[in-house]
Amino acid sequence: MKRWIYLPLLFLVAGFILPGCTKKYTETVIPSTTILYDINPGDWGYDATNDLYFYSIATPELKGIYQTDAVVVSIARFPANSTQEPNPFSFELLPQVYGGQSYFIIHNDAAVEVDIKGVDGNRSAKPATRVRVKIVITPSVQR
Repeated sequence: MKRWIYLPLLFLVAGFILPGCTKKYTETVIPSTTILYDINPGDWGYDATNDLYFYSIATPELKGIYQTDAVVVSIARFPANSTQEPNPFSFELLPQVYGGQSYFIIHNDAAVEVDIKGVDGNRSAKPATRVRVKIVITPSVQR
């Protein structure tokens, strides 16, 4: 009779020990590169022919980036008249229209150019405060 009592206990213990299942997780990690660059108000160039302000950021990290890879550029303005090194306001993806100015980008395998042009009849105006440009390069996984 005692043997019958131990039998269910044996099955219970064997049920936990014998399967030995191991969960396997397959994870694809796609590394990205982030570049932060500050542009001061006096650093912007002006193209009188097209009435636009521009700034070119040398980015050797773009060499070998293909059309299927992602290059995301965002910009943030700093508060005016700040005496300390503040954090910028929220980053906004480019292209973007802000305060009657169109912010857009052009890039190739050597540089990212940020351009500012007035919209709706506004003249082009460079930012009055420093701006921070964030460039994120994310390689694509082709399937």
